[in-house]
Amino acid sequence: MTIFAPLCSGSSGNCTYIGTKTEGILVDAGATAKSILAALSEIGVEPGAVRAVLVTHDHNDHIKGLRVLVKRLRVPVCSTVETLEGILDTGNLEAGAELLELSSRMELGGMEVLPFDTPHDTAHSVGFRLETGERSIGYATDLGTVTPAIWQGLLGADLVLIESNYEPRLLDISSYPYYLRRRIASDHGHLSNPECADTVRRLAQAGTARFVLAHLSKENNTPELAAGASRLALGEAGLEEGRDYRLTVANRVTVTGPILF
Repeated sequence: MTIFAPLCSGSSGNCTYIGTKTEGILVDAGATAKSILAALSEIGVEPGAVRAVLVTHDHNDHIKGLRVLVKRLRVPVCSTVETLEGILDTGNLEAGAELLELSSRMELGGMEVLPFDTPHDTAHSVGFRLETGERSIGYATDLGTVTPAIWQGLLGADLVLIESNYEPRLLDISSYPYYLRRRIASDHGHLSNPECADTVRRLAQAGTARFVLAHLSKENNTPELAAGASRLALGEAGLEEGRDYRLTVANRVTVTGPILF
């Protein structure tokens, strides 16, 4: 049985555990090591079960706790060369930490991991397709638009975690400065509720039945708005929650789930 548990998800920190009780991986480490380890304990996973930390990109809300966590767990950090270099430049890893380049399919934590490029304003950000044997998981956050590479990475997955970052009308009246609002809404920023909803609808029509909406903005979104947009799109496609799909909104600072499948 596969455990899928977002431990936190949002601009203040992102980390997700994927695996079994005895073996798995973390995607990102954007909270403190102490809070990540406490969250693992909450879902009944011992620290020794973590075999690697996959990093989507080198922004602080995805690597904040990486240095201490890796020192504690003594596991490799896996990402693109550019992201690994960026992490080292910021001092978020100790010298001698084990680094693994993710450039193609590889086996980690009892799963096959395939990275795919995502468009974000960083050196080289990625999402992941994870194959657990019987199940497949698509993981994509921090993307300004859904590219063909992302679509291919998510298509046909049993479970998809996808960003639903902001509600356009809230961003328009946000206290954020103009340049930041432009950056968020750009093709290298974040995915809006309507864009996420359209992608969720198309994925559901192609067979995906479980969705986790992630990385919601604290100021420019609400769980109700994000879930409502996707539910509306799915309903207009004739899909019924509980029969055709299940939808969850990831919590910002506490454990979501876990989802067992």
